[in-house]
Amino acid sequence: MTESFDIAILGGGLAGLSVLYHLERAGKLAGKSIVLVDPEGKKAAHDRSWSFWEKTPGPFEELVYHRWPQVTVDNQDQHLLCDIGPYEYKLIRSTEFYAHVNAVLEGIEGLTRVKARAEDVRAVGEEVHFAAGGRSYVAGLAFSSLPLHLRPRQIAAPYLDQHFRGWFIQTEEDTFTPDRAALMDFRTPQHGESRFFYVMPFSKREALVEIAIFSNQHLETATYDQLIKTYIYDYWTQGSYTITHREDGNIPMTTYPFPLRDRNLIYIGMRGGATRPSTGYTFWALQRQLQQLAQTFPELTDLRPWSRKHLLYDATLLRILQDQRLAGDQLFVGLFANNPPDRVLAFLNGETSLLQELQLMATTDITTFGPTFVQELWRKLGA
Repeated sequence: MTESFDIAILGGGLAGLSVLYHLERAGKLAGKSIVLVDPEGKKAAHDRSWSFWEKTPGPFEELVYHRWPQVTVDNQDQHLLCDIGPYEYKLIRSTEFYAHVNAVLEGIEGLTRVKARAEDVRAVGEEVHFAAGGRSYVAGLAFSSLPLHLRPRQIAAPYLDQHFRGWFIQTEEDTFTPDRAALMDFRTPQHGESRFFYVMPFSKREALVEIAIFSNQHLETATYDQLIKTYIYDYWTQGSYTITHREDGNIPMTTYPFPLRDRNLIYIGMRGGATRPSTGYTFWALQRQLQQLAQTFPELTDLRPWSRKHLLYDATLLRILQDQRLAGDQLFVGLFANNPPDRVLAFLNGETSLLQELQLMATTDITTFGPTFVQELWRKLGA
């Protein structure tokens, strides 16, 4: 027997929960039958932390765990302290996000949850067919965040994994400045890659200390941990501290043209290209995209999370990093050293005007960026 629904949400992580949340908030789900399919069921754990910057309060402003009006950017030669107004750097933990969103979803009368993995997902005519938990389902419309596993060597677009591991720590002495986050600290051996730490203090004695590496060569867990331990000792404290929580993961950074839809099967989240290719940030752009989608629903005419020009800029940056044409510690620190911080953050959020983009480009190494930009443009035109 096949069960039928108006809307299916395949994957109950950040993207799946967010699209359902925004559709409900926009009043677009009245009278609809909806199925939410995820192997973990109703999520509640602290399994993710999402950081982002924005100028005005966002849709989850009340969930912000901490915010920072200042950031630092470092390499071995430069230390930059940046006031980032009108932006604020923010962090939301998955515990608060899941609790808040699930409370809203409980009010959707037509919602059914299925604790299983969606499989054999196919667009068939004007329907989407899939299986879950040994049963068959059909929906008139489906939003899928199920991962697309890319193999870097098989795609023409530049590709780097951003693999990361972080510790939430409590120190025994005052160590951190709570209103100042380390956005990018490259003071660690680079080994021909782009390696940096970010430090997000929640108090003078509590912080998230995380390493991120842009590379397709992953490390053993013990190696990440040793890098974090050494970094804390060298730059923050030689005293005792307690690790209260750990997190890790991997984010594909690529301008691969992720399909946005297959008829009534709509791809969202990383699967739909919502991750910013040059940084790995996803949360802010995803919320912007899904809020717009909810407002125009059921029309689904423009699903692009990023403009074509920003994807071209990203392809340029990624190609430079992937081919090691310019070291990451010089590239990113140089952007902040030679531009107002809000211009750099606006650029990385995809909010800049053409004039701002030209101003930023004028501060880069044109002998590296110019030819690479042209090469990536020709690749796009020839694709």
